[in-house]
Amino acid sequence: MTSLNKFTPATCEIDHQLPLTLMSLNDWSFITATGVDAEKYLQGQLTADIATLTAQQHIFTAHCDAKGKMWSTLRLFHYNQGFGYILRTSVAVKQLTELKKYAVFSQITLSQQHNTVLLGVAGQGIRDALSSHFSLLPDKEKHVIHLGQATLLHFSLPFERFLIVTDSATAAELTKHFPQHGDSQQWLAFDIAAGIANIDVENSEQFIPQAVNLQALPASISFQKGCYSGQETVARAKYRGANKRAMFWLTGTANTLPKTGDAIEWKIGDNWRRTGTVLAAVTMTKGFISVQVVMNNDMPKESIFRLVGETNSQLTIQPLPYSLPEEE
Repeated sequence: MTSLNKFTPATCEIDHQLPLTLMSLNDWSFITATGVDAEKYLQGQLTADIATLTAQQHIFTAHCDAKGKMWSTLRLFHYNQGFGYILRTSVAVKQLTELKKYAVFSQITLSQQHNTVLLGVAGQGIRDALSSHFSLLPDKEKHVIHLGQATLLHFSLPFERFLIVTDSATAAELTKHFPQHGDSQQWLAFDIAAGIANIDVENSEQFIPQAVNLQALPASISFQKGCYSGQETVARAKYRGANKRAMFWLTGTANTLPKTGDAIEWKIGDNWRRTGTVLAAVTMTKGFISVQVVMNNDMPKESIFRLVGETNSQLTIQPLPYSLPEEE
């Protein structure tokens, strides 16, 4: 990894003054949903209210099984007379297989677009750099712009950045004009700091949406629309306080990275107890890591953690850019 993240142990923050960098997002995949029944079908499968999604919005939502456990989280938006969504590559085949199960009864085509390229852009001078290639850019008001062979998505957290969905020719041309190139791990670091849950195949079917803070994100879960897969469990978590978990952002020292699905250790007095489930982890600078983990939602903010068995490791909870609403 380059010094893009400029992680500072003293503040446990990602520095906003980043060099302009283009990232290849190979750890994410792109799937399209087209056909006259696409909206109706997705409305019955995803937690968000698809009928209210405008052409200028993208939303982060979830696809659950009948018990309310997530197959995956995904980023959804209108695309080519239908819909497109972005999710982690490791879970893409599994999620798409489950989404297709009842599609035979609807006029919808669901396809993983293997030839589509996903790029992330972040850093200083980002708008000027992209403006030399695109006549219009999305922003906080208009989150999605379609231009020729490219679709641009705007993100404001943890700072302004863009995700580009395009073809290989456009991607190759863009790559020529960006001095620094990065990878999926850098984009993942930004998602962790933004409080955007990453569900890989190891954690598929493990958590309800509220356990990864989807209720705190705009339009991610609708409690007013009609039935969808897993709705009963998701509603119970809101109205009966059934959810006892939350997603946290931890940073600190470690010699290694935990694997997706690993536990961590929580310091209680002079002892350590295993807790939580790691969703994602990245190395920020040598010896310092950033971790996304699901734990009990009443975890004290001053708690100290470490990687399992790593005596020199110390991790602490960092503030996410949103607050969790109190369940009714």
